[in-house]
Amino acid sequence: MSTGLQKYPEPALKDLFSDPVMLAVLKRDGLTVDDVKRIVSSWQKAKEIRPS
Repeated sequence: MSTGLQKYPEPALKDLFSDPVMLAVLKRDGLTVDDVKRIVSSWQKAKEIRPS
């Protein structure tokens, strides 16, 4: 039986964006937090438009 709760929930984006390792990976890849926020926002908007 599943309760719908995750044993290890995903971290919030705000927590990821303040993580030093994540920031180092973004920097290595030539990205910024704002770049990732734009991508996430774009995906969310596209997801709303597409029928399930």
